[in-house]
Amino acid sequence: MGNRDFYLLGVDGGGTSCRARLTDLDGRVLGEGQAGSANVRLGVDRAYASILQACGQALGAAGLDRSVLARIYAGFGLAGAVDEARKSQVLAFPNPFAGVVLETDAHAACLGAHAGADGGILILGTGSCALGYRDGGFLSVGGWGFMISDQGSGAWLGLNAVRQSLLAHEGVIAAGSLSRALMARFDDSPLALLNWSEQAQPGDYGAFAPLVLEQANAGDEMALGLVRQSAGEAGALVERLLALGMERICLMGGLAAAIEPWLSPAQRAHLVDAAGDAMDGALLLARRGFETGRQK
Repeated sequence: MGNRDFYLLGVDGGGTSCRARLTDLDGRVLGEGQAGSANVRLGVDRAYASILQACGQALGAAGLDRSVLARIYAGFGLAGAVDEARKSQVLAFPNPFAGVVLETDAHAACLGAHAGADGGILILGTGSCALGYRDGGFLSVGGWGFMISDQGSGAWLGLNAVRQSLLAHEGVIAAGSLSRALMARFDDSPLALLNWSEQAQPGDYGAFAPLVLEQANAGDEMALGLVRQSAGEAGALVERLLALGMERICLMGGLAAAIEPWLSPAQRAHLVDAAGDAMDGALLLARRGFETGRQK
């Protein structure tokens, strides 16, 4: 079997959706697909179900059937694949591919952002994480979850908006349009806010980030202060990446565009546009698997 009989599959398996991109060995995109969550923390079997569904769609778009699966080298960037135990579970799970190379979705995003070259990323979404790739290895900062990490993230912004709005409601600090708008969502009831908080997840707090940004743009002092704080937290992560030797940094995630103008000029001078996405990074992993596999 010649090399031209093989294909590459790049999978970006996030907590919300799983995307797959199929290419030939020359890098031509043949098809893409999308399915549900592929977070391995929710179960390896569930992650693979999403991967195979997205892969099936990509095959269909390419006019190929599942008989070619055994000729596909796959690169997986999966949410939750952060420790060796989970990685081992994923790699040991029965699959139809010729080979699989696995990293987290953030690692795949970093590879894609810099087309496999050295560089860093700062992801500012519901959570936050800084990651760098240098001399063939990865370096990470943050990303340890809402309770103990996620500095400068949407969830961080929302949580602090809730805290300050409650203080303003009780007269401890000055009220403003942000605090009034936020408390109005709970009928101005601290008890209702308490009951909500007992079940609230990071995404629920992150849902307040657009309100904070809207009020900051309108000049609300509390909102402006929160955005400055968030940018300060994000800037500290940028500084750490720079200290680790990452001269080129991509900002990514739903909060990135809003926070970027608040970073210092020196920090912004190191920001670059992403060369590609996490599927592109996963395809680089797939190519690594192909090259290793064909040498055996």
